[in-house]
Amino acid sequence: MSADKNEREAHDVKHLDKIINNMIENVSDSKTQIFEIGEQSRTEHDELAKELHLLKHELTEVIKRSDRLEIEARQSRGRLAEISKAFDHYGEQDIRNAYERANSIQNELSIVREMEKQMKARRNELERRLVQLAATIRKADSLVGQVTVVLNYLTSDLKQIGEVVASAREQRALGLKIIEALEEERKRLSREIHDGPAQTLAQVLLGLDVVERVGKKEGSEAARQELQKYRAMVQDALAEVRRIIYDLRPMSLDDLGLVPTLQKYFHRVDGDYPSIVIDFRCMGEEKRLQSRMEAGLFRLMQEAVQNACSHAHPKHIVVRLEFREDRIRIHVKDDGIGFDQSIRKEGSYGLIGMKERTELLNGKLAIHSGNGRGTSVLINVPIQHGDELEK
Repeated sequence: MSADKNEREAHDVKHLDKIINNMIENVSDSKTQIFEIGEQSRTEHDELAKELHLLKHELTEVIKRSDRLEIEARQSRGRLAEISKAFDHYGEQDIRNAYERANSIQNELSIVREMEKQMKARRNELERRLVQLAATIRKADSLVGQVTVVLNYLTSDLKQIGEVVASAREQRALGLKIIEALEEERKRLSREIHDGPAQTLAQVLLGLDVVERVGKKEGSEAARQELQKYRAMVQDALAEVRRIIYDLRPMSLDDLGLVPTLQKYFHRVDGDYPSIVIDFRCMGEEKRLQSRMEAGLFRLMQEAVQNACSHAHPKHIVVRLEFREDRIRIHVKDDGIGFDQSIRKEGSYGLIGMKERTELLNGKLAIHSGNGRGTSVLINVPIQHGDELEK
């Protein structure tokens, strides 16, 4: 009887896992489709915007031509009226030329007016389509964000979070805070890329047309000078992209390791907080660790130092990274204002996040602080091998 019950429970678990996996797969596919729709709409929007820009330029020329022909048509009609009043004073050839010219100008004017009418209709159509595409892009971006939140809920390991967080209230608050932080980070990156490199590249793309026209009109030297301006814009965009990539994950972490990356980071912090002296020292025999472990340790030290710089108002921060035989020891100490550990500041999840990250590395975190006594953060993490981080 017990065996049958266990078999039914195992079957139920497998069936439930299958349902959840299918749900995640369907939601993920929907997110991909929405993203593709947004990208296709964005591409079409850019192409139509370029077409509209060229069309407006051509329409301006056609309108000028139409106005010029209108003047010529009035002049030709005046000439015909003059001939009609003094018909006997003009020869047959003069009369024929006057009528042919008036007729030619009128025909050309009719053609130009029809072109103007068609181009205005196309212009209005393009403007309407651009408004529709802009709305589609906004809706697609919004839906992608909403679907991402759903996927985060579906794929998050709620059981693991429940074991780490002490209470149900902290669990819900931390989970929502993590999702909110992820979405805010995505929005921030989206804005930075859109307002920075994307705008610059769009200007460069349009500028290439200008360079081509300058080259044709003013020669290669003028075009080369124009190119210099856009080369500088591309260099600035490249520097901005590299900064964004560094904020996401420093490339040097994989290429050079933990210690050189920390040295570069503290040098950057020195520039952001010139009134704070950071004393960083590495002890023991430096060694390369698992990529995930190096990333986790870097984020822990980054969070500890950033918390001190942002909230403690210190003059000195001492950072020690010690490589031992079987573990990594981190000590971050500042001489700032400190805080009362018995009082939980509402809405502050930085320390909880550090605790979470430390425990995911199978390590231990200890924080000692008090009002006016600075803060000391001590982290001990065992060196992991193979897939031990996943156990």
